[in-house]
Amino acid sequence: MTNTPSEPDVNEAETQAVVQRVRRISVISSVIMLAGVGTVLAVIGYRLMATPGPGSSITGTIPAEGRVISAIAADGRLTVTYDRDGSPLIVVYDLRTLKETHRVSVGGPQVPRP
Repeated sequence: MTNTPSEPDVNEAETQAVVQRVRRISVISSVIMLAGVGTVLAVIGYRLMATPGPGSSITGTIPAEGRVISAIAADGRLTVTYDRDGSPLIVVYDLRTLKETHRVSVGGPQVPRP
């Protein structure tokens, strides 16, 4: 007994066309996926190289205005509170350049109230 097909496959050309279409779609989607993954990895690498690490330090000279009470670095600013002869002085510096941006003198002469 032999297993021979009784009639040849009539849809051979149509089947080949469908297979070619599926291959083309899968190649296009694979290329798009690889481009997306490459872009994400490139952005991650750029951000790791561009931002300073936690061990980076800024050096500069801040003028002495009196005894330092507190110093706070937040949001790109350095806020230093000084005690200058009994009245507080608040000075805000830009953290990148260490240039003074604001100066607030708290207190002052006491005004008698009736």
